[in-house]
Formats: sequence, structure tokens, C-alpha cells
Amino acid sequence: MSRRAIFPAALVLFGVLLAGCDPFASPESLFDEYVERTARVLDEDAVASPVPTAPALPRRRERVRALPSLDVGMLDFLSLYGCELQHVIGERNSIMGKVMHPGSLLDYELRFVRAAEECADEIGSERLRARLAEVVAIKRAALPDVAWNAIWGSEEIEHLLTRSRGSLAVGHDRDMAGTMASDLAALGSVVDAIHEGRTDLDVAALDAMYQRWHSRALVGQAVRAALLATTRLEDASRIVEARLGERPVCAGPQHRPRAAENMRGMFMTVFIGHVQPYLADLARVRRELVEPLAGLADIGETSRSPAVVAYAEQALGDTAADSVWAGFDAAVARHVEAWQMLLQQCGMRPGQGASSD
Repeated sequence: MSRRAIFPAALVLFGVLLAGCDPFASPESLFDEYVERTARVLDEDAVASPVPTAPALPRRRERVRALPSLDVGMLDFLSLYGCELQHVIGERNSIMGKVMHPGSLLDYELRFVRAAEECADEIGSERLRARLAEVVAIKRAALPDVAWNAIWGSEEIEHLLTRSRGSLAVGHDRDMAGTMASDLAALGSVVDAIHEGRTDLDVAALDAMYQRWHSRALVGQAVRAALLATTRLEDASRIVEARLGERPVCAGPQHRPRAAENMRGMFMTVFIGHVQPYLADLARVRRELVEPLAGLADIGETSRSPAVVAYAEQALGDTAADSVWAGFDAAVARHVEAWQMLLQQCGMRPGQGASSD
């Protein structure tokens, strides 16, 4: 290899080594470093508590809702008519149709209802038209459950919510998160339209959404990040509160020893410079992805899928007593308040008159 080729390769390797030494490059090392520096600057002991395991998505058999079965003979008879319903039923009866993806099944059921309603005008027998109307009514009533299965019964939701891909990365792909947020907004619109009785819906765009769910575990990573942040912020809060309860860093707002300047320097550099931006990114993913997905756990009768509802309340919602996000909100509020009290002691709290240099 020529010297000209070696030099760029060496630069890349040097950059990788520098990244490996950056304590703020990963969420785990970021929060560990923050707790350690908080303890050091306040002359307290650092204790890293174990991070709880994220809630597990229920198994597929607990997530899928049963759909009504129809008289196969009736469907076979209807498939003999020369209307669009013939072709739609033919798809379902094919080899591939018997193992439809939940998203493809939603598309099929929507097209079945549309085709059946159009076909009714071509059936001469009133008895058969009445029977077809019964089938359509059953199919329409089941559409919310079909939509539920398209979301919660898919294999892709398991990848989106997996616990095996770590925490939300520092500097994660915000563009991808925005695209996935648009996916969820479009999915929510489909669900709303189904509840309104509409069937003139094109759900072909779900294919790209499923691909993104399969390759990006942003929601599962956000849940793990919330648990990590909660645990380490609580660790750091105990350190700050211990110092507040033992001895003041400053005797008064005008008394600023070197320890106080070091304390503020660490707070501004590490918390404001690194921890707070990460928390802001996490809050954005929560708002754009976690909360809309939690809303999609309310499709139809929640009593039909209690395991998923319980999971969504714990992992995605913020009202249950054991909610990941309720714990996160409480930890952030406690931590901010502890720092405000400590900084106020030295006249360094933002907005404090005595804090100007």
C-alpha cells in the first residue's frame, strides 16, 4: 500500500480511537461520567444503581385478536360472479393468500368490503344480496381488529420495540425519526378513517413503514434510554441532595469558593452541554414516536388484548403507577430541583440576581 493510501486510513483509525475515548459518545458512558463527575465535584461518593429491565412486549399469540370466520361455501359461491369480488376472493384462496402478512390482510379486507358492496348490485337474488350484506357487516365490524393486528400482530413491531438494541444513540438519526413519525401519523389517520366507516383507503404505504420498523428499533431504544436516564439522574440527585443536607458549598450567595466555581463549571459543561441535549432528543422521540404508538393501543375494545394494553401503559404511556415515562418525568423534575437549590445557595441559579459575574 502506498504512503498516500496509508495516511487517510490512519486518520480514520485515529478518529475511531478518539471516539472510543469520548465518555459522552454513548448514553451509558455519558450518564456514568455525569454521576462520577457530580460526586467528584461535590466531594461525595458515587453509587451506580442497577438499571431496570425494560418491559417485554407480549408474545404474538397474546397480541393477535381473533377475527370472525365466514362460511367458505358462501365465499366460494360469490367468487363465481364476474365482479371484482371474484378476483379479491381468489387472492385470499391462493397459497400466498393463506399466509398473508397482517398489513396485507388489512388491505385485503378493505378491498373485500368495497368489492362486495359494488357486487351487490349485480346479484339478482334478494336472498343472496341479503346474505352478502350480512357478510359485509361482519367484515366492517371486524376492521378495527384487523387494523389492530396490522400493528400489534406484526413481526415488525417486535423489532421496533425490541429490548436488545441498547439505548437511543447519542446523536441518533433525527431524519429517520421524523420519517417514522410521519409513518405513525399516516397510520393513525388510517385507523381513524376505519372507525369512521371509510374503506376507500390505500394502505400500500405501510410496506415502507414495516421496513423501517424492522430495521430501526427507535421506540425500544427510547424506552431503554428512559430507564437508564431515570436511574442515573436519581443516582446524581442523591449525590446533590446529600451535599445539600450535609454542608453548604457556599456560606451565602456572595460567598463563592473555588469549589462552587468547579461545581458550576461541571454543571454547565456536562449537564447543560451533554446530558440536557440528550434528554431533549429523548423527549423528541417520545413525543414523535412513543406517544403516538401508545395511542394505537386503544384501537377497538381493549379488553380483547389486555396484555398489550398493560404493556403499553407501562412502556409507552405516562399515567400508570409503574410507567417508565412517569418515572422518567419524576426523576428529571427531582434532579432539576436539586440543582436549582444547590446553585441558589451560591447565587448561581439561572435568573438569580447575584449570579452575574
